[in-house]
Amino acid sequence: MSIIKDDYKESFWKIASEIEKEIEKIENAKNVKEKINEIKKKIETLKSGFLSKKGIIASLLNQLSKLDQQQRKELGKEINEFKQEIESFVKSITEKIEEKEKELKYYTNLDLSVNYTFKEKGHFHILTIVQEELMNVFAELGFEIIDGIEIEDEYHNFEALNIPSDHPARDMWDTFYLQNGILRTHTSNMQIRILEKRKPPIKAISIGKCYRRDNMDATHSFQFHQLEGFSIDEGISFLDLIRTLYKFVGKYFGVNSKVNFVPSYFPFTEPSAEMSVSCFACNQQNSQCSVCKGTGWIEILGCGMINPVVLRNVGIDYEKFSGFAFGMGIERIAMLKYKIPDIRMFFENYLEFNSLWG
Repeated sequence: MSIIKDDYKESFWKIASEIEKEIEKIENAKNVKEKINEIKKKIETLKSGFLSKKGIIASLLNQLSKLDQQQRKELGKEINEFKQEIESFVKSITEKIEEKEKELKYYTNLDLSVNYTFKEKGHFHILTIVQEELMNVFAELGFEIIDGIEIEDEYHNFEALNIPSDHPARDMWDTFYLQNGILRTHTSNMQIRILEKRKPPIKAISIGKCYRRDNMDATHSFQFHQLEGFSIDEGISFLDLIRTLYKFVGKYFGVNSKVNFVPSYFPFTEPSAEMSVSCFACNQQNSQCSVCKGTGWIEILGCGMINPVVLRNVGIDYEKFSGFAFGMGIERIAMLKYKIPDIRMFFENYLEFNSLWG
């Protein structure tokens, strides 16, 4: 005994066969998209006739209530097998239609006479490589990595960092003015923005683009990348700064690199210093070295203890907390480590130059 009439199965396979034949004709159709839509309508008709709430499968299941338990068990299994057969077909045919739609959307008529294989492989720009290297080193030293905004206001870029409007340093850090702000001159702006929201202890670096009114030459650019690092906690001293930078130099330039500090001045640090590393090109052995100009040292960054005025401006008790900060140009680090003679080479989009580090 079977509750499923042969007419039902014949009807299903007749429709299924017609749909499969229609799919085979898609390639030669004048309007492929229109043909696909016709097939999709037939699939929906099939689903409605057999799988909907008022379809044949639902009708067959309703009839089971009139049968005894043993018959319900046997015929219920038969109905479910028929249902699974229909669902399997619908799933298979739908996947074929979706594949045809993808081909229609993304197909490109390639000229097979052209060799589309390229020996050259894409890779990161040298500045990106150096940034990643620096971030990895400072992450190992326990620094949090933060991102920052490039369009800034004068307060966060200058005034909060102890550079008032009449300060001589404004000339040195002159920048590009916009209608609603300026392009930041250093990543130190993020030191202020972080300290306004969070209180010590904090140990972080910020890295990104900066802008200044500089004439282009071999060592200067109106656009450059900078890394700013700072650490604030109770009992931070200049010795902590020196230890941190010694570790950085050892990890990045090599354990045999020597470090030299020279007193300097920055409005946002007090005391301040410029740090140099021993020349990697001549190892301090060539008085005619073009890299270090015969001095044996290469300046790589400025640093110092955060000025109490800066801490006061962000609401931090400078009698309880202290901190250090340092900043370095990414292009300068890249030029020193990879012996790149001209900063303009980073921005010229010269493929042969960039391929050296691929």
